[in-house]
Amino acid sequence: MIRTFVLSLSAMLFSGTCCAHHSFSAEFDIGRPVEITGAVINVEWTNPHAWIHLAVQDDSGATTEWAVEMLGVITLVRSGMSPQTVKPGDVLTITGFGARNGTNTANASSVTRTGTGESLWASAGDNQ
Repeated sequence: MIRTFVLSLSAMLFSGTCCAHHSFSAEFDIGRPVEITGAVINVEWTNPHAWIHLAVQDDSGATTEWAVEMLGVITLVRSGMSPQTVKPGDVLTITGFGARNGTNTANASSVTRTGTGESLWASAGDNQ
């Protein structure tokens, strides 16, 4: 009986952390579209979402860092991306939606390599 209790308690405790996820609308604002162009600082190829960090220059020449949430890595791999697709220093243009809290955080709807115009990834809505 104690063994069953301990196993049940463990399952409940660990299932919350592995399955925790957020709603798009809880973090991002569809009424706040963004288009940013910048040099890749780094890429986090992690679950539940990959992230691209960019150094973006504004009109005054000041540089700010943006963190852009992508889809899960399995979905990105299935669409042709890999951890080697984007490297630090690559210049990308990303469209998406900004964070509700006003920080330099966004959720990507498309990623394009600046200069060549190569589409690296686009959401299903952007492919129509």
